[in-house]
Amino acid sequence: MTMKKNDIKTVDNLESQDDYAFGMDWGGDEVSIGDLQNYRSYQYNLVKDWIGKEIFEIGSGASRSFTKLIIENNKDIKRILSIEPSVVLLDAFKDKNAYDFPDYVEFDNKDVFQMSPENTGLFDTAIYIHVLEHIEKDREAVDYTHQFLKKGGHLLIEVPALPLLFSVHDKMLGHYRRYTKKMLKDLVDLDKYEIVKLWYNDPVGVFGSLVFFKFRKVKLKSKEGVKAVKKQGQFYDKYLIPAQQKIEKYITFPFGLSVNMVLRKKMI
Repeated sequence: MTMKKNDIKTVDNLESQDDYAFGMDWGGDEVSIGDLQNYRSYQYNLVKDWIGKEIFEIGSGASRSFTKLIIENNKDIKRILSIEPSVVLLDAFKDKNAYDFPDYVEFDNKDVFQMSPENTGLFDTAIYIHVLEHIEKDREAVDYTHQFLKKGGHLLIEVPALPLLFSVHDKMLGHYRRYTKKMLKDLVDLDKYEIVKLWYNDPVGVFGSLVFFKFRKVKLKSKEGVKAVKKQGQFYDKYLIPAQQKIEKYITFPFGLSVNMVLRKKMI
């Protein structure tokens, strides 16, 4: 993943030591996306129907929470290769690791562009969950991942949506962009993939992002930001996400905090 040089310090004034983490280690032990269990389950449920038995996860992060959800909800997985290029995030995970991963799970400290199918083999599923926005050459990443998929295999993508929401929050986390459905669709080489589904999710989150990051300009890398995420984040996770998930089973909204895309590798 080609990313910008990290020069951002976390809340506790410790500086990330690689070019990948940026501010993703902000907040220390006080805040973790892995703590938002309903939200993580919501993310998983959005793509669960396309998760196969041989999985290539690009960007496992510090919590490995999505990896855990895949394992806990699938009993017939053959293997998972999960890569994380950031040493900072790997070290953060090691410090908190209380989870015993099965033998079929392999973690590797590599960039996706350092991998080759000759070394990894082929997969029926590749996953980018809030990773593509950190990659400068996002189209190249989508194209490059094609070679790791078996014919008919699926590439599952979730990214932050709506460029108008781009804020200091995105800059701190090392985001190059937020996406519209059209922007995401334009990444796809239709000679290689067919688009199975493309949709927005989490419309409620749009209003929270507008209020806190655009209007109030709350910085996550601050005591106020940590406090806001802990307080409002817990309410959002406990009450709003479950209600929203029920509604989204029947209604697809024309906007959302994130946008998902499911691609299938063509058989030819």
